[in-house]
Parts: sequence; structure tokens; C-alpha cells
Amino acid sequence: MGRRVSYFFVVAVMLLCACSYTAMPGPVPLVKGIDGLSLAGVSLIVTCAEKDASPYDILTDKGDSSGFQADRQAWSRKLVEALASELARRGAQIKSSAPLTLGVALPEIIMVQTRERWEFKVKVALSSSTGWSKNYEGTAGASLDSVGSAAAEADRLAGQALAEAVKAMLSDAAFLAQITGRS
Repeated sequence: MGRRVSYFFVVAVMLLCACSYTAMPGPVPLVKGIDGLSLAGVSLIVTCAEKDASPYDILTDKGDSSGFQADRQAWSRKLVEALASELARRGAQIKSSAPLTLGVALPEIIMVQTRERWEFKVKVALSSSTGWSKNYEGTAGASLDSVGSAAAEADRLAGQALAEAVKAMLSDAAFLAQITGRS
């Protein structure tokens, strides 16, 4: 109960002072649960397609200010690193002269807040040099009972939400068909 009160106090003070914390994704955890996926023979480059580096107010699912901001370009770069790392871990060659380019952007970041829990939801826009595009989502949340520092928890959840978006891509047959060239 004490942590819940302190969390709401921190957010309330941030909102009253008209200041906010700029959340930056913490370490993006490795994707688990996709065993046996081999991308040997795949050659591609993953780039940041997000052009907007201005502070972005992260709204709640109700459209209110969450008290957090984000630099979508920095978040996209973090997502590019995580996706490229996961692809390479599975045997893909990540190189600038690759025949396939994937562009990653984050058009939307939302924070869902309830009395018991809060979550980050990210929408990822993925496009390829072949003209294919698709949106993916990643969500990560935590119980307010487990929240210590609101800022540290926001950074941790942001990293986890990006990992969930990468997992959604690696689990999608259409995405895999695009990067492997197999239908």
C-alpha cells in the first residue's frame, strides 16, 4: 500500500509541477520462447525510420497525460538494436550492404494506469525495402506493489515492451516470410 501511495504521489507532483520524466528504455531483455528459429542465410540491415526526436508526451489509454515523455527516435534506435541482435542471434547476417532493409519507427506509446497496475504499450511500424509493411505491438506491465522508483520502473517496462514487440515480429509468419524470401 505504501508503494502505491508513493507512486501516485510522484505522478501527482510531476503533473502539478507541469514537469515530466523522459522515459528511456532500459536494457531490452532477450526474447525467449522462440526456440529453433534459424535465420542462417538471411542478410539484412535494420534501420531507424523514426524522424521525430522531439519530446513526445506519453498519454494514457484515456488520452490524459501520464506524466512521462519519450524521445521516439531514441526508443526506435533501442528497438533497432534489439531486433538486429535477436536476428543475428538466430544466424542472420546484419550488414549495411544487405539486399533487404527493414525500417523501424514508433508512432505511438501509451501508458495504461490503474490503481493496481500500469503498463507501457508500444506500436511499432515496420517497413521493408521491398514495399512490405506491418504494425506490431508490445506491452509490458507491473503491479504497483512491485514498483519502487516510478522513473526506474518506467525505464524497465519500456525495455520490456520493446522486447515484446520484437517477440511479436519473430513469431509472425508474414515477417519471417519477408526476411527469408520464403512464402
